[in-house]
Amino acid sequence: MTEQEAIAKIHSVYPTGKKNGLLNMRALMDRLGNPQERLSMIHVAGTNGKGSCCAMIERCLREAGYKTGMYTSPYIEVYNERIRINGAPVSGDALAALVERVWPAVQALMDEGIAVTEFELGTALAFCAFAQEKVDFAIIEVGLGGRLDPTNIITPKVCVITEVGMDHMEYLGSTIGEIALEKAGIMKRRVPVALGPQRHEALDVLMAAAKGKDCTVYDPDAQNVAETADGVTFDVRLHEQTIKSLRVALRGRHQAENACAALGALSALRAQGAQIPLEAVRRGMEAVRWPGRLERFGHVLLDGAHNDPGVRALCAYCDAWLPKERTVLVTGMLEDKETQKMCERLAPRVRCVVCTAPPNPRAMAAGKLAGVFASLGLRAYAQDRPADALAQARSLAGPDGQVLVCGSLYLIGEMRTLLRGEKEFSDVI
Repeated sequence: MTEQEAIAKIHSVYPTGKKNGLLNMRALMDRLGNPQERLSMIHVAGTNGKGSCCAMIERCLREAGYKTGMYTSPYIEVYNERIRINGAPVSGDALAALVERVWPAVQALMDEGIAVTEFELGTALAFCAFAQEKVDFAIIEVGLGGRLDPTNIITPKVCVITEVGMDHMEYLGSTIGEIALEKAGIMKRRVPVALGPQRHEALDVLMAAAKGKDCTVYDPDAQNVAETADGVTFDVRLHEQTIKSLRVALRGRHQAENACAALGALSALRAQGAQIPLEAVRRGMEAVRWPGRLERFGHVLLDGAHNDPGVRALCAYCDAWLPKERTVLVTGMLEDKETQKMCERLAPRVRCVVCTAPPNPRAMAAGKLAGVFASLGLRAYAQDRPADALAQARSLAGPDGQVLVCGSLYLIGEMRTLLRGEKEFSDVI
């Protein structure tokens, strides 16, 4: 099986897969010998910041000398990104070998009337990869919600919940409290929980859930946060020590909050005997990278803000570091997002906008999105193709301006591929 054939196999279950709580996932992993039971895992849920938090935990553990696995979604450019060993996406050959190993179990379940979903298949591939590679720790990002997410068959060393906000309301609930309860579903009895800063209505639910399951809570708070255009520095009090002037090499003040969740997880692991020196934490936070999140390519800045909490964080960065009169926005959104609210936040912060359509069947038409911005008084253009939208935005911004690309991660992936194809950025991973 080639890499392309393997990816085609993975995608082939999308139209046939049927969610069935955790039953599909348990049946599939039983067929595969339950490799997840041999892994030491960190389970990460939340509305925003999950990926950044996973990346921080992974890099700090790697700096401490541990072999790591990391499973995240969605991918930005290629499917292999979802499964990483020591920070590197699995190779095409490795992915093909994994699919060859797992596919007979998928087929056998199909014959029994159990139709696994694409995400369930991907999760099984990750568990098998990490067990095969004998990683010391595997960082597992929840796909959607928590309680009924396919990843929730695991019993991790620590659970992590980053900021809870409004997203996927059709599945998770119509209030912050209801959504927080779904996220709290990853908590396991007497497994420690690390929390990022939360709204009061979310925090009350999460703390009650943790108390009900007798979970020790780690919720460090960032102090003296100092932001630059290229990262944040802050002090933080952990259970066992105070860290001064910790620098995180990810852009945006909100990364200090994501870092608190990551630091809580690392502190919980230390309490269980993991050797994670402070210097490894410092090196990891200074070296962490996460594609498509306030990632700069010359005068172009990419950010995968695709819901209201993400856009709020992006707007805070814009207010601090991107002058309105020099900033041209490129954006594309999906029809099922809070489009009006996100446009209302972005419109006052840019000079004009070029709208396009992400490569996804649920994409909002470029012209329709431009109409939303125009109704808010912003000069708006429409380009069906992302490449044309980027070219027009660069022309509008001129040599001294900035182009900000945000919206659907499908759009960010296409833009990142375009930018990495340019000679200036061809060596960016």
